[in-house]
Amino acid sequence: MDIDSFLKDIEPSDESVKYSLKSVDSIEEEVRQALLKLIERSSKSSGALRKLLAEKDLPAQVIDQMIDRFIEVGLIDDYALARDFTELAVSRKSKAKSVIARELRAKSFPQEAIDAAIADIDVESELEAAKKLAESRIRQLMKLDPDVRTRRLSSFLMRKGYSSSVVWAATRHASGEVNY
Repeated sequence: MDIDSFLKDIEPSDESVKYSLKSVDSIEEEVRQALLKLIERSSKSSGALRKLLAEKDLPAQVIDQMIDRFIEVGLIDDYALARDFTELAVSRKSKAKSVIARELRAKSFPQEAIDAAIADIDVESELEAAKKLAESRIRQLMKLDPDVRTRRLSSFLMRKGYSSSVVWAATRHASGEVNY
């Protein structure tokens, strides 16, 4: 009986045996190549990368080691990625701090990176962003009745994640800026 037929006859009893015939180096190389391919496509958090690699049935211990190594050499930087995402969400999309934090958690960022990214957002900066957003939005609602306009504007701002105090202050500000 040759070795190939012997190996075909043996059925693995669990998932960990699946890799027993592969060398550790080939497994690490497989994980490394998969990681590089994922990073090349788009920036992702270390948590998101872990999930994607786990879906490929790669060993979790090797995945963790490779991700830690990529973080160590700077190929994965959760803090910079979270900060960039936050800046984009604030400047272009006018999202509130709570919404940004929720989206970062959904993208599997570590809590420390989320806290660092949203640390610079305070109530005053949120209020200013909400005022600017309310001013631009109220122009689109001018043909509506004032009560309807106020309700729709406040609903719009609440969907962006602003607190009720910020929403009402921005709504009052935008209503005062508009000439009826």
